[in-house]
Amino acid sequence: MLLLSAATLLLILTLSSPIKVGKCPKDCSCDGAKLSAVCVGKNLTEIPTVDETQLLDLRGNHFHYIPALSFPGTVQVVSLHLESCRIREIEGGAFQGMNHLLYLYLSDNNLTLLDPKIFAGIQNLTYLHLEGNQLTQFPGSALSLVPNLFVLHLERNNISKLEPSGLLSSVTPTLRELYLSNNSISVITRGALSSASIGSLYLDSNQLIEVPTSALTGAPNLEELSLSQNPILRVERKAFQPLSQSLKRLYMDQMGMEKISQDALQDLGSVLRILTVRGNRLKELPDLRPLTSLEGVDLRDNPLLCSCALLPLRRWMETVRFEVSATCGNPPDLRGQQVRDADVFTSCLENASMNQKGS
Repeated sequence: MLLLSAATLLLILTLSSPIKVGKCPKDCSCDGAKLSAVCVGKNLTEIPTVDETQLLDLRGNHFHYIPALSFPGTVQVVSLHLESCRIREIEGGAFQGMNHLLYLYLSDNNLTLLDPKIFAGIQNLTYLHLEGNQLTQFPGSALSLVPNLFVLHLERNNISKLEPSGLLSSVTPTLRELYLSNNSISVITRGALSSASIGSLYLDSNQLIEVPTSALTGAPNLEELSLSQNPILRVERKAFQPLSQSLKRLYMDQMGMEKISQDALQDLGSVLRILTVRGNRLKELPDLRPLTSLEGVDLRDNPLLCSCALLPLRRWMETVRFEVSATCGNPPDLRGQQVRDADVFTSCLENASMNQKGS
């Protein structure tokens, strides 16, 4: 699906439906050419009345509570900014009448829950930003009113669980990108992430202790998965099997990870393009040769044990067309050396050659 920037969408609407610019509210700056009204950081406590604009920027004010029908005359608004406005509550129907709204920014407020009808009347909403609030649950019932949602940001909230099964597919059937970084998620119910449309899922900086394999079942088109900065010490066998036909980018950095099972990644052999495991505690790595589609790997900052057991990795590094940086952590006399430069592998090759001749 083609992603359009806010500027592009504004231009399309401007060309297709010329409109007359109304009176600019006090304390705001309006640009008739850009069809924008900017009222940033003006200590406003009530939503100003703004006629006939497509970009309405109200960041950094003090609204606290937004009642129903707070935006009369804003049917042409495409992008609405309400970040950092100390909003604690938004009444159902607050955005009613904003029929063309595609972008809604509610980031960095004090929302703890969402009224089930908060998004009534804005069924065309495509991009929703709720990061930096105090939500404790995935706002499923509220999202059922925005069936065209494409990108959802929920980073930096207090969500601890994703449940029940079928959560995404029943609520946001078109959702393509889901950002859940920096929550406290420790439990993901089986099937909760199932969605035929989800393509990118960001679960970094949560409290997962294992790869949520069962929860990923039913996401056949997931191409990008970030698990970085979760306390996942081991990646078990077949961990990513549900994504064997789709996953192209996998991020597992800074998790304290100590072990990746030999066949944990093999199911991704024909599709995985990017793999990052930087900043873990890995002393050994599984055989990467089955990952035939790789275009980039980040192995930096792992205390790899440079012994003959690591020879398959050393040989693999010579065959790929991209740069691979990997450093020896042990034995002590090799600490800090690049794997590709360590002399120990020369002796491993010599021993292997002698053994072959002897046999």
